[in-house]
Amino acid sequence: MDLRLSEEEKLIRETAAQFVSRELLAREGAYLKQEELFLPPGDPAGRELDAEIRTTLTDVARRIGLWALELPESVGGSAMSAVGQVLIHREFGRTILPFGPACIPALMGESKYAKQLAEGELSLSLAFDELHKSGTSDTITARFRPEPGGYALSKAILDLMNPSADLFLFPAKEQGTNRIGLFLLYRNTSGLTIEDERDLTTDATVARMTLNECKVSNEELLGYEYETGAIVAAEQLRIAARSLGIGMRCLAASIEHARNRVTFGRPLAQRQAIQWMLADLSINLRTCTWLTLEAAWRADQSLPYFEAAALAKKRAAKMAFEAADTAIQIHGGYGVCKEFPFEGFYREARMMRLLYGREMEMNRAIGERFIKEGGRRKARVRRSPAYLAYCLYWCLSPVV
Repeated sequence: MDLRLSEEEKLIRETAAQFVSRELLAREGAYLKQEELFLPPGDPAGRELDAEIRTTLTDVARRIGLWALELPESVGGSAMSAVGQVLIHREFGRTILPFGPACIPALMGESKYAKQLAEGELSLSLAFDELHKSGTSDTITARFRPEPGGYALSKAILDLMNPSADLFLFPAKEQGTNRIGLFLLYRNTSGLTIEDERDLTTDATVARMTLNECKVSNEELLGYEYETGAIVAAEQLRIAARSLGIGMRCLAASIEHARNRVTFGRPLAQRQAIQWMLADLSINLRTCTWLTLEAAWRADQSLPYFEAAALAKKRAAKMAFEAADTAIQIHGGYGVCKEFPFEGFYREARMMRLLYGREMEMNRAIGERFIKEGGRRKARVRRSPAYLAYCLYWCLSPVV
């Protein structure tokens, strides 16, 4: 395995880095600026990116190939490799500005809505709430059954992020076979209800989606187990890549602040406790970088990569949370100010640790799989001729 970046991948990385530095980081200060001297009573005011600025950034990102990364170029996408997507999302992760490439799964490239999604005329949301617990299809409880001319989705209630979307991708298990089906649902589909919308964070909302005998046609079935797993793995790689960007930003800012901040006659950088914190963060960041790049490389080489993507996401999201915590500690009171990005990174990283596989659930699943595989290997060894000959030798040997 060779993880050295090709010339094309280096160009992709540099293009994304320049866009983030010139267009996003340059606007971050104005976005984070707190207009009131003190926070208003009650919930903090929501932060939104100006619509005109968002339109300008979208046009620039689309023009230089940083938009709809998974869709083919024929419909307005970039047809980016998995490694290229990781490099781009990593650069976008360096800023708290709520702007990034449109996340549209590759399977939508064959849909009649692909061009409209790429151009922003329609929006898509993943109704994958049941998959957030373990990151696998084992936790799906929603059911569907074939009917003349289509399918019927049984009653299901789940939390939905980005509830204002026009289209939704929803996985369910077939009654009787437990085969996974991935359906495209329209906002006005009969039997689909979206209600009780609430603020999830200062930058995101969540609502309750209910499906009650929802009828869909045969055309709305877009895939099965593999397609569902591929979307989950792509989201896990996106989260891992963004976590790397958060780690890079927090590490660089913490090093600069530690060098410049003088307390009791010495810079913070000369204090051993600070040095240990930065050294640990640097090692964790490098480890997560290799895990994420390896998973993306396996995807590009058509090798099994679902488990590698899950591991990369688990490790990287936790690293980003620790990186934000480290930056807050080193910056002191500045670290929790809204005019600095670290408190936003802290909240975002905490949320990412809960998406597409919670750490404890993933650890439990990995442990169960390890025990099962270990038991099968042990059984194979016990049935081998060498093992039987070994047992026969000790059975026939005289007792000393």
